[in-house]
Amino acid sequence: MKKKIIIDTDPAMGTKGGDPEDCFAIMLALNSPEIEVLGITTVQGNVPVERGYSNAKFLVEELNKEIPVHTGKPGTYDEKRNSKRLWLAGREEMEQITPMIVPLENEASAESFIAKTCKNNSGDIELVTIGPLTNVAKALDEDPNLNKHINKITMMAGAAQVPGNVTPAAEFNVWADPEAASKVFGSGIEFDLIPLDVCHKTRFSKSQLNSIGDNSHPFCQFVKEAVDPWMKINPNHNIEAGLHLYDSLAMALSFLPELADFRDAYVNVETKGEHTDGETVCEFNESIMGQVFKPKPNARVAMDIDVEGFNKIFKERVIDFLLEL
Repeated sequence: MKKKIIIDTDPAMGTKGGDPEDCFAIMLALNSPEIEVLGITTVQGNVPVERGYSNAKFLVEELNKEIPVHTGKPGTYDEKRNSKRLWLAGREEMEQITPMIVPLENEASAESFIAKTCKNNSGDIELVTIGPLTNVAKALDEDPNLNKHINKITMMAGAAQVPGNVTPAAEFNVWADPEAASKVFGSGIEFDLIPLDVCHKTRFSKSQLNSIGDNSHPFCQFVKEAVDPWMKINPNHNIEAGLHLYDSLAMALSFLPELADFRDAYVNVETKGEHTDGETVCEFNESIMGQVFKPKPNARVAMDIDVEGFNKIFKERVIDFLLEL
């Protein structure tokens, strides 16, 4: 029986200079027989929601998939946070290479789609979140019983025992909307956290991108054009080594959790620290306070992965798929 999922994402493939890797994760999902994608919701993060929505719509249409796409609203979950994250809603300097698509007037918002779809598939649906958790937090407000309907969330979020990637303390998806992350972490929904610790073990190489670009198919040419700028400015400072596949790893672990070693932990987020704002705090009950108070785990945290097994799945379902177009 296929696992039903909703993908919540901030896809930037189609916006030059944005992290395009979400769209590889979506391709992986669409080419995986283990899962059925009920819908895609877009959130402010790598790019403004208007661009992310357009990029997601373009992707599903180019791949000839009839999957609904719903956009979230600009801004963060907590209105007070907006002033600290205003640049996320702008990014006017980025060149858009996919057409901008405006949602229909009567189209449901991302949070409404999540709330309604989860209720209609109660106990038989999972979320895969590969962007900030704004839409999920808002959906929890819309339906206070949402935590009873969602079976699990697999989320690319946080850093457990390594530094962050946007500040020394914080990983981007959590940093972008810490209050939303706090709401979701404390909701009672079971979740698997896929942190930077394991994402940094994955790579999409420059040679793999070049092989895709060697295919004259228009979609492959689009992928090459969209990914190449990020490859050149990526924060790994190693162009030849390539990009980390953060979101594709989270997607793969949503239906192949055996590829990872998980540890139970109590996971929370720092929302008020001057230097640690957005830090993901994972208590494995190894600290002094953890041993004393023993907080009940609310998550499984991926601490190691089968890199070879993941690479095989990614090659077969994303790279080979593109090469064979």
